[in-house]
Amino acid sequence: MQHTQESNPEEKRTRAIDDFMWEWNREDGDVWWSEGYAARVGFPEEPTLASGAYWHSRIHPDDQVWVSESLQQALQKRQNAWDTTYRFQKADGSYIIVKDQAHLIWKGEAVRLLGTSTVQNEALYRSTQFYLAAFDQVPLGMIVTDANGQIVRANASFQQLSGYTAAELQQLSYRQLIYPADLPVYNARLESLQTNSSTQLESRLRRNNGQVLWVKQTITRIPELGYYFTTVEDITHEHLHRQQRERLLTLVENSSELMVIAGMDDQLLYINQAGRELVGLPAEVSLSHRKVSDFYWQDQYAFVRETILPALIEKGHWKGEFSIRHFQTGAAIPVFASGIRIDDPDTGKPIARGFTLRDMRPEELARQTILESERHFRNLVMQAPVAIGLLKGRKMVIETANEFMLEVWGKTESIVGKPLLSALPELAGQGFIELLQDVYDTGNPFYGNEILAQIIRNNRLEARYYNFVYAPVRQSDGTITGVMIVANDVSDQVRAKKEVQFSEERFRSFVLGSPTPIAIYTGKELRIETVNQAMLDTWHRDGSLVGKTFREAFPELDPQHFYQLLEQVYETGRTYNAQEDRADLLIDGEFRTFYFNFTYKALRDARGEVYGIINTATDVTAQVNARQQLEETEQNLRDAIELAELGTWSRNLNTGKIRCSSRIRQWYGFAESETDIETFMAAVHPEDRHQVLDMISQAVAFRKSDHYSAEYRVVHLQTGEERMVQSQGKVTCDPQGKPCLLSGTSRDVTSQKQAALELERLVSQRTRELQQANELLQLSNRELEQYAYVASHDLQEPLRKIRMFSGIIREMNDLPERARSPLAKVIHSSERMTLLIRDLLEFSRLLKVDRVLTSTNLNTIVQNVITDFELAIQEKSATVEVSTLPTVNAESLQMNQLFYNLLSNALKFTKEGVPPRISITCERLLPQEVQVYALPEGAYYDIRVRDNGIGFSENYKEQIFEVFKRLHTREVYPGSGIGLALCRKIVQNHGGLLYAESEEGQGSTFHVILPDPSEAFRSASVSF
Repeated sequence: MQHTQESNPEEKRTRAIDDFMWEWNREDGDVWWSEGYAARVGFPEEPTLASGAYWHSRIHPDDQVWVSESLQQALQKRQNAWDTTYRFQKADGSYIIVKDQAHLIWKGEAVRLLGTSTVQNEALYRSTQFYLAAFDQVPLGMIVTDANGQIVRANASFQQLSGYTAAELQQLSYRQLIYPADLPVYNARLESLQTNSSTQLESRLRRNNGQVLWVKQTITRIPELGYYFTTVEDITHEHLHRQQRERLLTLVENSSELMVIAGMDDQLLYINQAGRELVGLPAEVSLSHRKVSDFYWQDQYAFVRETILPALIEKGHWKGEFSIRHFQTGAAIPVFASGIRIDDPDTGKPIARGFTLRDMRPEELARQTILESERHFRNLVMQAPVAIGLLKGRKMVIETANEFMLEVWGKTESIVGKPLLSALPELAGQGFIELLQDVYDTGNPFYGNEILAQIIRNNRLEARYYNFVYAPVRQSDGTITGVMIVANDVSDQVRAKKEVQFSEERFRSFVLGSPTPIAIYTGKELRIETVNQAMLDTWHRDGSLVGKTFREAFPELDPQHFYQLLEQVYETGRTYNAQEDRADLLIDGEFRTFYFNFTYKALRDARGEVYGIINTATDVTAQVNARQQLEETEQNLRDAIELAELGTWSRNLNTGKIRCSSRIRQWYGFAESETDIETFMAAVHPEDRHQVLDMISQAVAFRKSDHYSAEYRVVHLQTGEERMVQSQGKVTCDPQGKPCLLSGTSRDVTSQKQAALELERLVSQRTRELQQANELLQLSNRELEQYAYVASHDLQEPLRKIRMFSGIIREMNDLPERARSPLAKVIHSSERMTLLIRDLLEFSRLLKVDRVLTSTNLNTIVQNVITDFELAIQEKSATVEVSTLPTVNAESLQMNQLFYNLLSNALKFTKEGVPPRISITCERLLPQEVQVYALPEGAYYDIRVRDNGIGFSENYKEQIFEVFKRLHTREVYPGSGIGLALCRKIVQNHGGLLYAESEEGQGSTFHVILPDPSEAFRSASVSF
C-alpha cells in the first residue's frame, strides 16, 4: 500500500486521522467518510454520504457474514467498542485490508458508531488468514477464550463437537458447556495456569442437544493477549471402554467364582481373588512359576489334557464337572467348569484359555439338605395329625397320602400312584378336580370351608363336610409340579353348628313370637340384634332400629341410667332387675313418661364369656299411673275430709269395735280412738238412738240398700254440749258376701240446720212476695200485648194508606219527573216502616209466657225453609249442604223463623262474584264444653250454620244481636236490624245459646246450642 510523504509530522498525524474517520448513523442508516478516506478508496474528494447497505456491499463476499456476526455480537452484548479486520473494495474493484475500530453511542439502543479505519499490510493479513484457515481446518476441536471464559473463536471441529454455530458459541462462556459437576476441577486447573503454561484434564461437556460427552482438554495460557487456547478431544468411546474394562475387572475380582486365564503353554496368567481363596493361594504368591497342572492330581490332569483341552480347542468352549485340589490342605474340591478358547484378534489363532469354576460343595450340601428335608417332610406328612396328600402333575397322580388322608378318602395305600379321579371316581361332577387343576394352572391356592363332599367309605356313599386347602407345589425355579391337599373332617362340627343354628332360630322364633317384650343386644357397643314386636310396641318404635346400637336407637336415654346399667351387666355378668322404673322416651318429637318392670340378663358363650344381654320388659305405666292416681285420690279425699271438716269412723261388724277420727272423738267426747257400740250410742241423744240403730240394722241387713244415712243429735259425754250430726256410711262384705265392715263420715250440721230453719222462714216470706209479683207481671204482659196489638194496628193502617195513595200517584201519567224520586223514597220508607213494625210485633210476642213445646224435627224445618228460598238459591247459584239434624222440644213456628233468618242472612251477605256455599251441621257437646258455656247441667246439640260470605270483625260478634244494630247501610244490604235479635231471643226461650264466629272476608259461623230432649232435666212446658 502506497503512502504520500508529509511536510511535517504534526500535519502527517492530523491528515492520517482525517483519512480514516467515519460515522454510521443507525437511526437514519447513513454512513459518512472523511475526505481523505474517500480519496484513499477512490471516491470523490468531497465528503461522501452513503447508506449502511452500500458499505456492507463493498465488503468482500467471503468476509460479509462474519463481519456482520461480529457487529451483531457487539450490539447484543451492548459493548461500547467494536473492532474487526476485513477486505474492502475500492472504486477500481481492487481490495484493501482495513481494520475498523469504533465507539458505540447508546440511547436505549446503539444509535451511532464513530470510528477510524487503518489500512493493514496485505502480507500480514494473508498470513493471519492462513493461520485462521488452518485453525478452522484442524480435525481437533479448538477454542480461544478470554480471561472470563467468553468464547472468542471456535474452529469447525469444535462447532461440530458442541453442536453450536460460531455465532452461538460467541454468545456463550465455555464454562456453560462444562458439566456442572466437573466445574470445580476445571476452575482449579485454570487457577494452576497462573504458575504453569498449560494443563490437561478430562471432564464432561454438554452438547447443544443435551448429550453429554467425555472430552480431553489441553489448556494453554497466552499472557500477552490475556487469552486461553484450548484443544478439545472427544474421548467418549475410550472413556466408556475404560469404564467397561474397569467394571469387568471389578466384576471378575469381586466374583464369588474362580476365574482363571492360562496360556496355551499351560502357564497360569491370571487368577482372581475368589480363585486364590478357593485353592488356598495367597495374594502375595506370584503366578510366574505356576502351571495349570498344579491345580490337579495326576489322574485329573490327564483327563483335562486328553479330554477337556482338545474339545475346547476344537469347539471353542467346554462345560462339565471335575475336581481340583487345595494347595495347602490337598483336599479335593468338586467344581463345575465353564471354559472358552481365547483367539488372537489379528491371526485368529488360539493364544489362551479362560475358565470359570464354581465350587460345587455348597450345592452338594444343599442337595443333601433338600433330600433330608424331603425325607423329613414326608415323615412329617405321614405323621401329621391332619389329612395331607400330594398330587403330581395336572392329572393329579397321588404321590403321597398319610393315614388321615386315606381315612378321609375311605381308601388304602393301594391308591398311591393312581390319578385321583381313578382312585375316587365318585368325585366326578362335584367340582373338586376342576378346583385342583385351577390351582395347578394359576398357582393360586384355594381355601374351602365346610364344603360338602360325597365320598364312598366302607362301601357306602357318605355326605361329609371338610375344611381344606389346595396349595401349589413349586420347584426352586418356581415351576408348579403338583398340588398339596390339607384337609380336616368337620362333619361333626357342621352338624353341631346346624343344630345350634336351628336352636338359635327356634329361640329367635320364640323371642319374635313371644307376647312378652324381649330384645337382645350383642357386643360391648350393645348393638340391637333381635327385638320382637311386643318390645317394639313397648318402645313405640319400628324395626328400623335393628342393627343400631342401644345408644344410637335411644339417644334420649343417654342422660338417664339405662346405658350405665347395661354396661354394668355386660362387664360384671350380674343380672339386674327393676320394678316400676321410670323411662322418658322421645315419641313423635315429644317426651313421654313410661314405667317398666324389666330385667337385664347377661348372655354367655360356650367359654362362659359375656357376649350380649337379653332384655325382657313389661310396661306397667297404666298400673303405676293408676296407683299414683289412687294415692292422689286418697290424699285428695283426706284433704277434702279435712277441708270439709268431716269426721271418719268405721265399725267392725264381727267384733263390734268402732274406730273414729280425732274430730269424732272431739264431738262425742270419747277418750280413745277405739270404742264399742254401747259407748257410741251413749253419746247419741236419747230421742234419736232408736232411729240410728234402726238405720244401721237396715244397712247391715241390706233391707233397703247397703248405704247408711242418718241425721241425729250428739251429746258430748264430758261437757254435755249438743250438736246436730249428719252421718253417711257404706257396708263392706268379705269374700263370702257376709257384711264385715260399716264405715263412713260424719259432718257437724248444727249451723247449717239453724240456717236452714231461718231459710225456710225467709223462703216462705219470699214465696208470698213472688206470687204477688207474678200476678202483677202477668197483668203487665197482658197490657203490653194489648198495647202492641193496638199500636201495630193503629200504625199500620195509615202506613197502608200512604203506600196505597203513593202507588196511585206513581201511576199517574202527568206526574212530573222531578217528583218521582221523592215519591219512590216515600214508598220505600213506608215499606221499611211496615217491616219494622211487624218485626217489633213479632219480638214482643216472644215475651209471651207459657208456650207449649212439642217434639220438633229440625230436618223438616230446615228443608221447608230451603224450599222458601229456592228461587234465591237458584239466582245466586248457591249450594246448601245439610247434615242430619236432631229432634228437639221446641215451638215449630219459632224454629222456622230462627232458621229462616239465619239462611236469609247467609244468602244476603255474600261476596260479589262468589257463589254462596252454606252448610248446616250438628254435633253433641262434650260435658266440659257445656261447662265452658255456663249452661245448666245436661246434654246439648251444637247446630252450626256456616257460610262463605263477607263475614265481620270479631269486635262486632255481640253487637250484631242488638235490636236495630246494623254493620252496613240499608242501601247495600236492606233489612230492619231486628232479625238476629229475634234469633237469639228464640234460642234463649228454648233454654239454649246463640253466638257467632267470623273473620272479615272469610265467612261466618252461627252456633245454635239447644238442649237434648232425651235428657230429662227440663219439663215439656217452659216459661219464657
